[in-house]
Amino acid sequence: MKFALVHRRFTTNGGTERYLVGLARFLVGQGHEVTVLCNEVREDLRAEPGVRFVHLPMWRPVKALSLALSVFRALRSERYDGILGLGRHWGHTVYRAGGGSHVDYLRRAHPIRRWLSPGDWLDSLLDRLAVRSARVCIANSELGAAGLRSDHGAPRVEVIYNGVDLQRFRPDPEVRRAVREELGADGRVAIFVGNGFVRKGLDVAIAALPAGWTLWVVGGDPPVPAPPSVRFLGSRRDPERFLQAADVMILPTRYDPFANVCLEALACGIPALTTRANGASEVVPEPWMVCEAVEEFRAAFARVTPDLGPACRRAAEAFTPERSYRRALALLSETSS
Repeated sequence: MKFALVHRRFTTNGGTERYLVGLARFLVGQGHEVTVLCNEVREDLRAEPGVRFVHLPMWRPVKALSLALSVFRALRSERYDGILGLGRHWGHTVYRAGGGSHVDYLRRAHPIRRWLSPGDWLDSLLDRLAVRSARVCIANSELGAAGLRSDHGAPRVEVIYNGVDLQRFRPDPEVRRAVREELGADGRVAIFVGNGFVRKGLDVAIAALPAGWTLWVVGGDPPVPAPPSVRFLGSRRDPERFLQAADVMILPTRYDPFANVCLEALACGIPALTTRANGASEVVPEPWMVCEAVEEFRAAFARVTPDLGPACRRAAEAFTPERSYRRALALLSETSS
């Protein structure tokens, strides 16, 4: 079959982008014709086997709107059996809303900004157009699906949880020893991974850190005032090394349809502590790993023991990328024109 995949960028920097590249490779491997419509292609991916690229012009001052119009024009010029969109455009047969509902995001994470920003009004409008024009929407959690239904009246939403690279993210005692030696860690270590420290709840993570623990912060935001037990490691291309070396991952996010780092932590054999405002809370193996207040997170730290590693790993093993891609292919085939 002839499929089109639509997103702004074809790269591996970012969860949606990695999903796009992985899905394109999977579809090619299944014998399908794949066209990727995008504005940017990372240079080393331009010769991706079996993938044809169509450039989407984008006018920088109004990027979201101009890209959506470019998508609409490009999709009208050629016939495809199925079209999967990964951004706020319209004209898809299947829309994967990896970021959930923009209205829900604003309501939970930025309750004041939702009334003030013209850009957010536009994003919400484009979000609604993308949802309502697709035959089926994919959400990566029940949390994300609920927002799409309540905010945009999505006629059909299928929940397909994200997958995790189980080879890249896995327990590795040698890496653990090396990283802990490199960073001088001789006690218990928690790790926070993510950009956007305010939304991701770094303040809660710092406040919940028990005495005697160290917190590693991996993310590109500027460091914030914190006690000496908190170490800012900056943005890293190899977060798996630090997850493998930590004892627990903490992400007290105020909104995430599905934070991939939770599955990545579980795959590395460490517990993932997060909130109900994170769709990934639906897949953690123990209910006490889902917390809300600082006191709950602090109490959860006391339950972290090394013997939890196998259970965490088993929980992650149920969520392979191929499982997610196969379900997306089934929806594309079902809705083919």
